[in-house]
Amino acid sequence: MVRKKKQKLNKSNLKKLNNIAHLNNFSSKIKSINSEYRDFNIFIKDFEYFISSELNTPAKDLSSQDKIFEGIINRLDFLNNYKNITLRIYLESQKKPKYFLNLSKNINDYFNLFLNTHIEKTISNIIYVYAFNIWIEDNNSMDKTMASIGHAFDNINKLKSIVSKR
Repeated sequence: MVRKKKQKLNKSNLKKLNNIAHLNNFSSKIKSINSEYRDFNIFIKDFEYFISSELNTPAKDLSSQDKIFEGIINRLDFLNNYKNITLRIYLESQKKPKYFLNLSKNINDYFNLFLNTHIEKTISNIIYVYAFNIWIEDNNSMDKTMASIGHAFDNINKLKSIVSKR
């Protein structure tokens, strides 16, 4: 008996899945791609692996603030291609903490590729969560998302100046 080879996620099957990610039968559709996806956590891991293999990181010669800005925008811009899947994962992660932890680990791994200090990584995570929630409602131009990141940095810089005066 010949076993069917398990298919990994790629642009083609992700595009198809993105079109149906809002449907109730989404979980059965992902299982048709790979039977292991009956565990949604495995799907999330493979989705994040696909993203990490395709996603560019910011240039090393940028300032810390610019790296964080570019890193967040690069990730969210890439996720625009799979927004429905991303939103499905986000909604499922709100129901099951293990999904959220898996997702958080992958986002941290991405920031670890180009950020050096604990404070940079903490700031990037805080701003990412804030920007992500704006991105959910934003259009593909991401104007609101970019503005929200700029505002977040303005507030962080104000806070830094207050703290440094003490």
